[in-house]
Amino acid sequence: MDYKLYTLVDITHTGQYRNEPGKEDDRWREQNFNTVLQTLGIRANIQYFQKPIVTEVVGNLVGFDTNEVIRLWRFDFRTEQENLYEINGDPVGYLKQDFNLVPYINGLDELMEQKYAVFTTHVPGNNIVFHVKQ
Repeated sequence: MDYKLYTLVDITHTGQYRNEPGKEDDRWREQNFNTVLQTLGIRANIQYFQKPIVTEVVGNLVGFDTNEVIRLWRFDFRTEQENLYEINGDPVGYLKQDFNLVPYINGLDELMEQKYAVFTTHVPGNNIVFHVKQ
C-alpha cells in the first residue's frame, strides 16, 4: 500500500551519518529523516524509492491550516500489508498517533517557525500530514 506524508519539518536525506566539523546542519537533517523512518518502522517495514523532496504548495490543499503557499517536504513510502495504519475508518490513524509529539531538530530550512520541536498531527497547528496515495 502506498502512502505519502507532507511535513513542514526539514527531513532532507543528506547521507551525513557522522558528526563532522562544518556539516552539523546536514547531520541534523539526516537525524530528522531517520526519526521519520524509525517512527514509520514502529508498525511496518517500509520501502521508499526516492528521498524526500522539497516543494511549495498551498497548505490547505494537502492538509495544513493555511491558504498560503508554504515550503514543505514530501516523502512517499509503501508497506507490504494493506490498511496497516487504519484505525476507526481513518486509513492513516495510527500514523497520526505514532507521530504526534515525537521530537525533531528544528532551526534548519523550515520557513514556518514552530513553538515546540515536536511533530504535531492535530489541526490546527499540525506540522505533518499523511495520505494514502491514490
